[in-house]
Amino acid sequence: MVAEGLVGRWRLVSWSAQVEGGAVTYPFGERAEGSLIYTTGGWMAGTLVDPDRALISTDDLVGGSEAERAAAFSTYVAYCGKYEVEGDAVVHRVQMSLFPNWVGSEQKRYFELSGDELVLRAPPVEFGGRAVVSELRWTREE
Repeated sequence: MVAEGLVGRWRLVSWSAQVEGGAVTYPFGERAEGSLIYTTGGWMAGTLVDPDRALISTDDLVGGSEAERAAAFSTYVAYCGKYEVEGDAVVHRVQMSLFPNWVGSEQKRYFELSGDELVLRAPPVEFGGRAVVSELRWTREE
């Protein structure tokens, strides 16, 4: 089932993460950027980026040092696939992802939708070696 209210393009307002039993952090800083798209056909695509990520020393898409590529990978999240609403959650069935381990997985996000504001909360996931609960706040762009 597709939730009509989710359909559209969303801009990230904030991405916070709470280490279980710990403090709230901002994985890509307090100015993280992102885009999330849900279509009427049940397709989704999402990206998150650290706006201060360093440039790679070459324009070659597969070039740069191993350290530069690792830093670029570590400051960007992107995946897409089909989605379906199940109660108070939206399930993203990942078909492509920058993080290859997510391909073929289901990423469940609990959601709250109020007008042009969307909040997604993820179950605990490993991030930087620690279990964190992420909360992503979005505003509708179109």
